[in-house]
Amino acid sequence: MSAAGMVAALTGRDDAGAASRIPSTPSPQPPGNPNWQELEKMLGPGSRLYLPKEPKFPSLAQPWNLRYEDRKPMGIVSCATAKDVKAALLWAQDNHMPLAARAGGHNYAGYSTTTGLLISVRPMSEVTALPGKRLRIAGGATNGDVAKAGAGKTNLYVPGGRCVGVGIAGLTLGGGLGFNDRKWGLTCDNLVETEVVLADGRIVRANGTDRPDLFWACRGGAGSNFGINTSFVYNAVDVSQTTATFFRLTFHPRDGVEVMKIVQEGLLARDHDNNLDIRIEFENPGTGRDNVNVAVLGQYLGDDSATRTKLGALLKMGPAEQSIEQLGFWAAQEKLSMVSEHETVASKSLVPAKWLPAETVKEIVEWTLRWEPHRAGNSGYVTLFAMGGKAGEPRPADTAFPHRGATFVIDVGTSWHPETKPEAVKHLLAQTRTIHGRLSKELNTSAAYVNFPDPDLTDWHTAYYGNNYSRLTQIKAEYDPHQVFRYDQGIPPRPSSGAE
Repeated sequence: MSAAGMVAALTGRDDAGAASRIPSTPSPQPPGNPNWQELEKMLGPGSRLYLPKEPKFPSLAQPWNLRYEDRKPMGIVSCATAKDVKAALLWAQDNHMPLAARAGGHNYAGYSTTTGLLISVRPMSEVTALPGKRLRIAGGATNGDVAKAGAGKTNLYVPGGRCVGVGIAGLTLGGGLGFNDRKWGLTCDNLVETEVVLADGRIVRANGTDRPDLFWACRGGAGSNFGINTSFVYNAVDVSQTTATFFRLTFHPRDGVEVMKIVQEGLLARDHDNNLDIRIEFENPGTGRDNVNVAVLGQYLGDDSATRTKLGALLKMGPAEQSIEQLGFWAAQEKLSMVSEHETVASKSLVPAKWLPAETVKEIVEWTLRWEPHRAGNSGYVTLFAMGGKAGEPRPADTAFPHRGATFVIDVGTSWHPETKPEAVKHLLAQTRTIHGRLSKELNTSAAYVNFPDPDLTDWHTAYYGNNYSRLTQIKAEYDPHQVFRYDQGIPPRPSSGAE
């Protein structure tokens, strides 16, 4: 069964062409005969319009999350400059065409898809070293592009994510987690300036002194809310002399409670120099109980000997598998990186402000062991990304990203084969809802990470943004009052006082 048919069944629709995701509000319907030739004439060298009959169109249109692959655009503009982004944006409005911007296309909830004009900034991928240990990164660059430039010429690093294909734009605009945020802060914390194409076509720069409200919103207020970001400037770190030791240890699920106790109380709580960063994965890969495991993945900014000393309590437990490797900084990042192919995925998140008690960890372990895949390879997982350190130093209102007291960002999810039967998918999703609900209650939080968007969230306003939401609606009213940039969980403009 196709992904479209699968989700159609889940949503109670029996038409074979039903979208793989049914939006909470109807999608705007594009005009019947837009003037594509006019748009083509507006584009400069290096930019190009793609229509559905062209061979490259399917691959350019396809989002990372295949749940949303049948929400196809009418056209795709591949933009090489901010001026061409402006041209495409204004043309779409003149033609009453819904639109979406895309860099890496990894939005979990498919918010970089559209039935109208898809504006891709992927060709804009340059990474340039600037004086004063700064990097200018174009809006279409990915984590992979930044790492390649760093390892090859700049030796400058900006804290980024693990997945090679994720766009630096979306990563930054939603906060930005990775394996170095405890040491150097979130991606958005290192941003010093961004270029934005606004809804009215103006190309502006936002920083601490010019349009500081827009700059504040671009550090955690999520992508596709205030404009299309075409470049970023960051404070960077010279890592040419930095040693990093990669590690990955796996344990039997029965050891999960003790593993978490050691990680929380023995490692993270005592890591005063913030040289350690960790993620803990409770995963059932859907291939039998014997393959269920608890994995501790991360790096220590130090040598092999220091790392083994740090991890001593975990090593004494006798991991089922272990890999510890001292490397140069860039080689360690490559070991930590993940090349994520297109997947069919659903994700939920929580951002607790306290350590996980033993009973909660036990419940995660039991849930992982009970996971029912319904088809080999349909996975269920709970992944915890360590927070704190430098990422916890700003106040919640200093940037739009509010979760500064977090101990972890928890990702609860499932991935499945596209041919999985609809009723089976329904059960996979129900299982993730169950553990998410229990963790939310036990950890006393509904806070969520906007870069792991969950289309089922109702009070997403508070979950993603906390007390920062009101200010974000005010900034939206200033820069996009007519909601040119809109999606199901997009920030709306605050009504004027006369409309209240």
